[in-house]
Amino acid sequence: MEPTTGELLLSGIKLMLIGMTIVYLFLALLVGVIKQTSKWFQRDEPESPTQLQAPRPVPARGGLPGRQEIVAAIAAAIHQYRNR
Repeated sequence: MEPTTGELLLSGIKLMLIGMTIVYLFLALLVGVIKQTSKWFQRDEPESPTQLQAPRPVPARGGLPGRQEIVAAIAAAIHQYRNR
């Protein structure tokens, strides 16, 4: 005997609800595990984290050799490209 359309729809809805329930439970379990792991790692951290020192800037050494020529070449290339 062939199942009717109504029976097929009811079976599909049941299967959908079972699948959605399993996914919801898995995600809830995953959230719980992540929260617990976060608490566990926070407990292992020291009370006051050490302050990181910002690196000191490197003083300029008079610029790169030939820098003006490079800047001029780039400016000329841009000017030529825009005037096409």
